[in-house]
Amino acid sequence: MAVLITDIYDSQAVAVRRTQDPSNAMGFVGKAFFPNRKKLGLSLKWIKTHKGLNAILKPSNFDAIPMIRVREGFKQESTQMVFFRESMTVREEDLIRLMEIEDANSPFIGDIISSIYNDAARLIDGAEIAAEVMRMALLAPKDGKPSIAIGTGKPESDNMVYGYDYDSDGTYKQKHYLKIEGTDTWDHPDTAKPLKDVQQGTKYLKSIGVLPRYAMMNSTTFDYLVENEQIKNALITSSGKTVDFTDEATVKEIFTRKTGLTPIIYDKMYIDYKGETQKFYPDDKVTIIGAGTLGSTYYGVTPEERTLMSNKNVDVAMLDNRIAIATKTEQGPPIKTTTSVSQIVLPSYEGIDSTFVIDVK
Repeated sequence: MAVLITDIYDSQAVAVRRTQDPSNAMGFVGKAFFPNRKKLGLSLKWIKTHKGLNAILKPSNFDAIPMIRVREGFKQESTQMVFFRESMTVREEDLIRLMEIEDANSPFIGDIISSIYNDAARLIDGAEIAAEVMRMALLAPKDGKPSIAIGTGKPESDNMVYGYDYDSDGTYKQKHYLKIEGTDTWDHPDTAKPLKDVQQGTKYLKSIGVLPRYAMMNSTTFDYLVENEQIKNALITSSGKTVDFTDEATVKEIFTRKTGLTPIIYDKMYIDYKGETQKFYPDDKVTIIGAGTLGSTYYGVTPEERTLMSNKNVDVAMLDNRIAIATKTEQGPPIKTTTSVSQIVLPSYEGIDSTFVIDVK
C-alpha cells in the first residue's frame, strides 16, 4: 500500500518537528525584552508613560482640603500590526519519490523527509526572523529615532513596506541618544573613552529613575573595547603592571566593574529581502537597557487561524499560539502540496524610556 504525503506531512507534524529541532536551541535575544503576547484583531494600542522619579508629597494644614496632584501625562500609541505570509510547494517529483518509503530499507527516506520538512522550517524561521528584526530596529535605531521599516518593496513580490515611528516628537533622540564623533569614536583605541561614554548614558537613565542593567552590542563593537587604552589602563590600575594584550573575559569583567552593566554580545545573523547577510544587532552601536521588560511582541489572529480551522480541505496548526502553519494538498493535475506560514506581529515599546543608545563610530 502506497504512503500518502498527507499521512506523514501535516501542519501538526511540522510544528512538532520544528519545536524539537536542536538547531533552534540558540534563541532570539529580543524575546527576553519583548515577550510574546496574543491579541485579537489587527490594531495595536499601548500606553506610554514616564516611569521616572516621583515627586515629594506636599504638606498640608490640619482640617484643610487636600490639594489635588496632577497626574503625569500619558500617550496612547495606536497602529496596525504587520501581516506576513509566504508559501512553499512540494512538487510532483517529490510525491513520486515518497513512494520509496514503502521500502523500509531505502537509504533515501531520511533525505527525502528532511528536504520536505526543511521547506516548512525555513518559512517558520522567516517568521521568527521578521519579529526579531523589528525588535532590534527599536533597540538599535539607525539615526537615534526608534522606528520600524519592513517589507520587500519589490514589484515582483507584494511590494509592501510597513513603516512605524516610535519617536514621533523626537524626545527619545534628544534625551536617550548619544553620537560619538571625531577622535572620540571607539575605533580610535588611543583617544576613545568608552567607559566615559557609557557612563553618560547610565547617569541619564539613573536620573530619571531607571536602573541600568545591560549593554547590548555585537562582537565588532566589543572588539573596540578589547583594543582600547582606557580599558587597558583600568587593568594597570588594578594589577600594577603594563598590559599589552587583553582577552574578552577580562574586558567583560573590567567593563562590568566600571559601568555596572552586563554586556550582551549578540551576533546572530539572517538573510534580508535582497538576499544579503545582515546582523540583527548592527555594528558600532551600544544599547544600555534597564531592568525588566521593555514591551511585548504582540501576535494577532491570522486569516488561517480564524477561518481555515473549520475548512476540512486545509490543515492548520499553530506554533506556540503565534505562527499559523497551513498545509493543503490539491489532487490536480498537477498534484501539489502547499505549506503556508503566516503571522500578524508588531512589538510595543512601553519601556522606551528605559533604554539609551550610543553610536560609537
